[in-house]
Amino acid sequence: MVAQRKEITISVILGEDRRLIIDLPPDAPTGEVEVNLVVSSTTLEPQKGGNPAREAARAKLLAAGKLSTTWRAPEGYKPLTVAERMRIGTLPPDAPPSEQLISEDRGEY
Repeated sequence: MVAQRKEITISVILGEDRRLIIDLPPDAPTGEVEVNLVVSSTTLEPQKGGNPAREAARAKLLAAGKLSTTWRAPEGYKPLTVAERMRIGTLPPDAPPSEQLISEDRGEY
């Protein structure tokens, strides 16, 4: 059996989340495929007006595996109900008022 090779080219814009979801045309073959990603040279150019020190720090953190690039809630995340948020954000009955706590925390100006 001779394997046939079919190439499909689709242009996409990769967003800040760096996730890529591709809908292939109906005539795309099913089964095992090989995916190649080609980044155009214009994408590699640094953005004008950016902060070079910030970008250098981001590159170092990313290389060290310490930069989070996930900006989504984890799988199975369930938002709090209004009652749960109110319970978390309400001081206990015997607590001093918020203004006093803030003043104690900040101190004199």
